[in-house]
Amino acid sequence: MLARWSLRSKLVVLAALALLPVLGIAAWQARTEQRAAESQSRSALGFAADLAIARYGELIEASTHLLSAACLSDDAQLAASMAPQPADVGRCDAFLSRLLGSFPDQYSSILVTDELGVARCASTPTAVGMSFADRDIFQKGKATGRVVVGDKIASRIGPHTVVPIGMPVVREGGFRGMCVLGITLKAISETTAAQTESRGDIAVAVVDRTGISVGGDASTMRRLPPSARVAEAIAGHQDDFSEYGQDGALYVFRLRPISGSALVAVASQPLAEGPMVLVGAWSRFALMVLAALGVLLVIWLGADRWCVRPLRYIQDFADKVARGQDIELAPVQPWTPELASVGAGVTAMAEAIASREAALRAGLEQRDHMLREIHHRVKNNLQMISSLLNLQAGEIRSPRIRRFFGDAQNRVLTLSILHRHLYERSSWSLVDFQQFISDLVRQISVGRTTPGGAMPRYHIRAPIMAVGPDPAIPVGLIVTEAVSIALGHDFSKTPTPEIRIEAAERGEDVELVIEDNGVGLENRMLGQDGRGGFALTLIRGLAMQLGGEATVERKSDGGNRVSVVFPTPAPDEPANA
Repeated sequence: MLARWSLRSKLVVLAALALLPVLGIAAWQARTEQRAAESQSRSALGFAADLAIARYGELIEASTHLLSAACLSDDAQLAASMAPQPADVGRCDAFLSRLLGSFPDQYSSILVTDELGVARCASTPTAVGMSFADRDIFQKGKATGRVVVGDKIASRIGPHTVVPIGMPVVREGGFRGMCVLGITLKAISETTAAQTESRGDIAVAVVDRTGISVGGDASTMRRLPPSARVAEAIAGHQDDFSEYGQDGALYVFRLRPISGSALVAVASQPLAEGPMVLVGAWSRFALMVLAALGVLLVIWLGADRWCVRPLRYIQDFADKVARGQDIELAPVQPWTPELASVGAGVTAMAEAIASREAALRAGLEQRDHMLREIHHRVKNNLQMISSLLNLQAGEIRSPRIRRFFGDAQNRVLTLSILHRHLYERSSWSLVDFQQFISDLVRQISVGRTTPGGAMPRYHIRAPIMAVGPDPAIPVGLIVTEAVSIALGHDFSKTPTPEIRIEAAERGEDVELVIEDNGVGLENRMLGQDGRGGFALTLIRGLAMQLGGEATVERKSDGGNRVSVVFPTPAPDEPANA
């Protein structure tokens, strides 16, 4: 299969094989970088979530310190009683108001209750007198005697949702009330979002166990998937997952529960999809692939310019030389030294071939000239012999002997006509079968007469084919003998005297038929048994020389019929002797 490939294809495949290790290393490096980027992204998400938890812890710790300072003040201690003095309540309200004024929008309110959970002083005057005994944070703080961070609740004092922090007021070894501070969700969201400003595309939101966000900016909240999906991940202890956000984009989420509360920090980062996955580490690999394709294209074009085109030109040059055209190797553009050497070799070969062809052509022309000269001289000699026989026959008085001389003269004339055809034709070794028989009959009939004086007409029908001299000689002699026998018949009483000579191909054989419709004067040529006479013996011998068989018979209506069937001779091969 490779042997059928072109030189250009093989060069490109070889270059591609050489580039495969480089592309393999580039792919491995791109995959390694992609995994490193994914690991770094996961680490960044985890870090963002952990940082949000730490900031939330700092917020809770700072709020606890603030609440502790407020509860341990004399104003709060005096107000935390069943029947505080109005003056103490006033000082406590003023103190708590000043304290929250230092942290605007971070806390909703701060208040002090008695041991029954009734607010005795507060930063918001409307809260005084409200009972918070049913709140979970009041009950847990009273039972444990420690600082308690509650779950997200709706504030009774204002329109805010807050995360309450409670600290018991213990005096003289007993529970005397509780200080409660409400942290706004805005403070929580701003605290957790503050760390994402330096993290680029990472955002952090805080949600409760039901997946509902506790607050934050609108863009961060739109990143979150439906709350049911977040709640499912929290319930299934799923640390990270990929999901489409409410804004329709695909994100990867990392969950971190905030210890000591029912809240969860959710860090999100956009996740590439579709063709965007290739951006980054794989983009460099794609550039290397494009560069490799560019190299292969350059090799393809270069091979066509410096290899294929010169070789094609050399091939065309060789084809034209093979067809005998006299051209010069003249490339339009300069070649490389190697191809120039090949071109010089082809030119030298073409010149050598042209020189040998010229020598062969000259030799063939000389040989043809010599053969034509030989055939011409043989023809002249045979004509001279025929003339001598004719002169000698004129001196003979016996008709029978004169007839023998005439038969011999016709046989010599047959050979002379054959040699004339050989040197007159362009191919010295082939004879036109039909033309040869026509000329032969015409020459035999010249000066001949029949016993009755009436000359027959000749009907010659033979295939137009070229045969060699070896089969032509026996055929010519057979025609000569058969026609000579026919001319010895009397055609005076025949309405349409004729001699038919027909040759036809019958499959792989040729059938030659010579017949006449004259009346035989004697049986000197044909015996009663169909055999006899030198002419008939000669015809049968010549048929055997052709590899066939001769049949001679007397027709019922007068005349003879000579039929010779022999294999069709090849144009360049003689018949079997």
